[in-house]
Amino acid sequence: MPFQHFSSDRVRSSSLAWVTALIPLYTLHRGEQEALHLCVEFGDSLLLTDDTAARLAAKSLGVAAHGTIGLLIRAIRQQSRSKTEVLALLRAIPTRTTLHIRPSLLAEVIAQVEF
Repeated sequence: MPFQHFSSDRVRSSSLAWVTALIPLYTLHRGEQEALHLCVEFGDSLLLTDDTAARLAAKSLGVAAHGTIGLLIRAIRQQSRSKTEVLALLRAIPTRTTLHIRPSLLAEVIAQVEF
């Protein structure tokens, strides 16, 4: 079977079509569209976003996505931050960031980290 070469333009066009198809479904902003496009184009990527719609779109495309809370929990698991440091960061979210998170969810995450 002969080797079939796909040009980067063809791959880029195909990945753009997949992301474009999701725009109306998830109401993706331009930056989210471009980030998803790059993740699909380059493969084996991680999308960093706290936007629920962008995370759902990423899942639809088979792209891994993490938000702020997930990154903080991961930092504990990878031992790059202590529980104490992460707890301080989590507790600071309502007053020192623009991250919108339900207070009950944040309290649940904090309780899980403390455990």
